[in-house]
Amino acid sequence: MAAGTVALSHQTLDALPPSTKLRYFRRTLMSAGVLPEIDVLLHDLETYGTRLLATLPAAHSALLGRFFRWRMLPLIRRTLQDRPMTRGTFGARRAQLRYIAELLQWLDTHGMTIETVDQPAIDRFVSADRVRQQVGPFVTWAVQERIAPNVTVTTIRSRGTGSHLSDPDLAAIATQVFTDESIPLPTRLITLFAVVFAQPVEASIALTREEIVDGPGPMTMTFARTPIPVPDRLAALVRAQLRELEARPSRHPDTHGWLFPGTMPNQHVTAASIELVASRHGLTLRHFRSSRLQHFAQTVPASVLADIVGVTADTAYRRSIDAGGAWSDYPPLRDIGEGQRSLRKFHSPEPEFKR
Repeated sequence: MAAGTVALSHQTLDALPPSTKLRYFRRTLMSAGVLPEIDVLLHDLETYGTRLLATLPAAHSALLGRFFRWRMLPLIRRTLQDRPMTRGTFGARRAQLRYIAELLQWLDTHGMTIETVDQPAIDRFVSADRVRQQVGPFVTWAVQERIAPNVTVTTIRSRGTGSHLSDPDLAAIATQVFTDESIPLPTRLITLFAVVFAQPVEASIALTREEIVDGPGPMTMTFARTPIPVPDRLAALVRAQLRELEARPSRHPDTHGWLFPGTMPNQHVTAASIELVASRHGLTLRHFRSSRLQHFAQTVPASVLADIVGVTADTAYRRSIDAGGAWSDYPPLRDIGEGQRSLRKFHSPEPEFKR
């Protein structure tokens, strides 16, 4: 590429074996403005799918290709809503394609096809290995498309999210994270965002410095649409992170202004890396977030919760129902006085947080 013997393009890089090094190089060229911006992981998933299909028998390739191009990829794009794909989603969808290909090969070996397979055969395939359950979306799609007429799919609605931590438990966890300086600062902050503001890891790692306003009054942060005040003790840690970013030299331009920049050029830190560090300190971020969200659902109307936390209105409503909330008085809460009182309920009652 430097010598001009091959084109300086994404297509040239696509000819190389996929790897983390190739992703780093691609993102380096993108951050320098040499290559156009693309969603690298989504692009790699499409490349992986195309290469996998080329290795399969024609019948398997046609069926899996139909599912991949007309079900999986459109669903992924709708879910992402112009956000970049995460490493976790990339790994899960890539594994899903691999296991579907394995299912089709297993059916061939046992003298069946997707058109003739029955429920006991699917059960035998899945029971052999827990991760084979990832073929579920493909089987459901095949049933809906009337490709697998001998299989029945039953949808079971979740009835809650399991046991939750109490308010005192969450307060104790917050105190632990505030005082334990052995935990890296980004992990401490993202953990506290889960404990205090019910933020999922994926949302916290994608925060930008523009979403933080630190003026004459209290610091505010915008996780969804509504800026919310940050307790003084937590604001001090956020300022420490901002100072660390200013003092840290960077080899690549950061056009996004990430609060938690990663090692990849122009990318934020990955959820997997934060959760790995957190787990080493006995912290389960997703459990903390789910517990805090459940407490919010008991005291904040669903629509207000959606505006502040960033969950969908449907998720907020289901959480409210599960928590026993019945916000029939929601319309009056939208006036200024009641809205401000509702917003004050949003914060954790942990006494060490200064209002």
